[in-house]
Amino acid sequence: MKSLPWRLRFPSRWPERKVPGPRAAPVVDESAPARVVAMPGLRALPRPALRWVGNGGKIALRPFEWNADADAICQWQIETYALNFPDFHFNEAFASAFRHDLRRAILDDQHGIFVLDEGPSGGKSCGFIWLVVCQNSWTNERYGYINNLYVAPEKRGQELAGALLDFSNEWFKTRRISKLRLTVTASNSAACRLYEKNGYSVTRLEMEKDI
Repeated sequence: MKSLPWRLRFPSRWPERKVPGPRAAPVVDESAPARVVAMPGLRALPRPALRWVGNGGKIALRPFEWNADADAICQWQIETYALNFPDFHFNEAFASAFRHDLRRAILDDQHGIFVLDEGPSGGKSCGFIWLVVCQNSWTNERYGYINNLYVAPEKRGQELAGALLDFSNEWFKTRRISKLRLTVTASNSAACRLYEKNGYSVTRLEMEKDI
């Protein structure tokens, strides 16, 4: 997380503290007719709201909606890129290219983008995960890729990143994918700990030098 930004795989980085206890609410049956999913005292979300996660079930994980979520996701990339590449200049042209790739992804059924949505505290998106089904053109191997993951600073430490990664496992399994990959900057120790904690291990190394 060069060319167009969606090829620059940057899951966001921060440590997540394991909090025991059940996660709220069942998965919604997506074969059911369109309806509104709600919990007492919480803002209703358009179907399908996949599940409620976080402390007290006040945050919903739902599919990405362009009009509601695109601006926030594009804005979050400023922090993501600054964290991983301090010398990189996130300019207007790059932001436009990222937005273009985001729109292209929602038209491709090999991509899945899901958003964390707050409940009564403000009713705004506070994180997301972007998943991609990939296929190696040489070996025909199919695998899942965590293309991007972000949780807003004020929502970190609530096990939300772990919930997103758990969901990614299920999403890929439904597509008969058994191997997942991601790219993380080596200097970002918090991200490395997060992914190691969730079962990821180093299988490849990208090396570089200055000349």
